[in-house]
Amino acid sequence: MVKIARKRRGITAQLVVSNLGKSLAAVALMYFLVTSIQKFGDLIDDNPIESNSKKVSHKTPLAYGTKELNENTAKLVEQAIHNGFRHIVTAGHHRKHNETAVGEGWKRSGVERNELFLQTSFNPFSSSHQDFQKQVSDPENLPEKIEEQVKLSIQTSLQNLQTKYIDAVLFNNFRAKLWDTDEIGKAWKVLEGFVDQGIIRQLGITSVHNKEWFETFYNNTRIKPTIIQNRFHTNRNYDVPMQETFAKHKIWVQRFWLLNGSSGGGKKNSDTAKQKGVTPAQLMLAFVMSMGSETCLVGTKSLQHMKEDIEIARCYPSLFIDEQERQDYAKKLGMKQPPDLPLPGKNGINYGNPNVPKCQAAVRSF
Repeated sequence: MVKIARKRRGITAQLVVSNLGKSLAAVALMYFLVTSIQKFGDLIDDNPIESNSKKVSHKTPLAYGTKELNENTAKLVEQAIHNGFRHIVTAGHHRKHNETAVGEGWKRSGVERNELFLQTSFNPFSSSHQDFQKQVSDPENLPEKIEEQVKLSIQTSLQNLQTKYIDAVLFNNFRAKLWDTDEIGKAWKVLEGFVDQGIIRQLGITSVHNKEWFETFYNNTRIKPTIIQNRFHTNRNYDVPMQETFAKHKIWVQRFWLLNGSSGGGKKNSDTAKQKGVTPAQLMLAFVMSMGSETCLVGTKSLQHMKEDIEIARCYPSLFIDEQERQDYAKKLGMKQPPDLPLPGKNGINYGNPNVPKCQAAVRSF
């Protein structure tokens, strides 16, 4: 019999060093992985886009308007998105909007395009339309026909906003003056064509306070307007005469001049706001939001005010304890609501619901 000698591995110094080296390497790798995960988690926590639980989608009643943000437009749009805004409202060929900077701002935010609702408007190319402003990219000789103006405007907006589609485009009337109805109709047909192509998702119009005019216009369109953007102002009786028309056609009403117009920033209801622990401005926004299918356009340059506006979009249903309180607010504001016409939104408010988020105390002074 031949004995086969078995090689027995003794515990040598070389083996100890080798195993110890492997163990230390494993420990070092584990430490690296753990600390990396912790650092990555810290990055996520510090990222206001991901960690902000109060993020507001375009389905909620708050939008960030970019009028008169001037050279700070890109920075403020980016900050607004970081703080939770997801609906951005701008305008093309408009002397008080910087549409190009809006595109830069949302791009820098890091938020995906499909999480945002980007809205712009078409302004007729005319010196009599005082909002119009020629763009650097425009040809020297601008088109005279409004149909061609729309085509150029939408192409420019797509480039400015750095997007392949626009969620909503509104025909912009100058202040409360309706543009020529026939011209609006011609422009609308071109806008309808962009909707057919999927380049525009929704259509709307600004400054419409005549219900008879709107009924006729609505009936004569193939693709119906879904949005009306109006001032919330006493000289139009806060659109009380339009309420039934809005409800009939399920119009999404967008409100501007909420805090810097005749409402006085909601100061007529300052005592009520103080009792509820919010600012008069916040309670004003909450009242408009409570009317259902209404979006508040805010264009604040203050980060603190952005946060307070976002907070109200989250908690506004908790601020009015019953319908009488809303009616009292409307009366102090100066709304002449007919006794037989309930305030809009009554059916959408669940008064006294304990599950409705409560508002955090306001930071800025009353």
